[in-house]
Amino acid sequence: MKKIFVSFPDEHITATAILLEEKAPSTCTCIWKALETPVEGMCIHAMWTGREISFPFPGTAFPGDEGLHLPPENQITIPLPGDIVWNAYSPYQWQGNPNIVYDFGVFYGRDSRLLLPMGWKPSTLFARIEENLESFASVCARCQGEGRKKLRIERAR
Repeated sequence: MKKIFVSFPDEHITATAILLEEKAPSTCTCIWKALETPVEGMCIHAMWTGREISFPFPGTAFPGDEGLHLPPENQITIPLPGDIVWNAYSPYQWQGNPNIVYDFGVFYGRDSRLLLPMGWKPSTLFARIEENLESFASVCARCQGEGRKKLRIERAR
C-alpha cells in the first residue's frame, strides 16, 4: 500500500494519506511517478467548494501533459473530510488561464461539494488522509483567514 505525506512545513504538521490504487489506478500511478521528487508550493483555501485547500500541482512534475489525459476514475462530487482529489484543466478551461492547470485538492471538513462557477466538477478521489487529519484540518481552516500557506507533498518513507 502506497502512502504520501501532505504537510505544512512551516507549522510542522504532517498528515499521512493512502493512495486508493484499486479505485484510481492511473491517477495513483501518475501522481506517484510525479512525486519521485517532493513537490512544494503555496496552497490556498478554496473559494467555491467549501472546506478545501487547493494546491496548484506544478506541470513540470509531468512529462509532456500526462497529468491532463488521465481517465476519470472514482469520480465524486460530495467529498468527505480527508478526501484528496485530482483535477486537470485544459488551456483556457480554468478562468481563461492559457496554461494547463493541475489541481490537487484536500478536503478537511464536512459540507463540501465540487461545485465551481462553471457547474458541478466530478473529480477523481485518489487518496484519503488516514493519520493526523484533525491537526492538519486546523491549519487548513486557518488558511481561510490567514491566506496562502506552504504545502509539501512527498512519498511516505
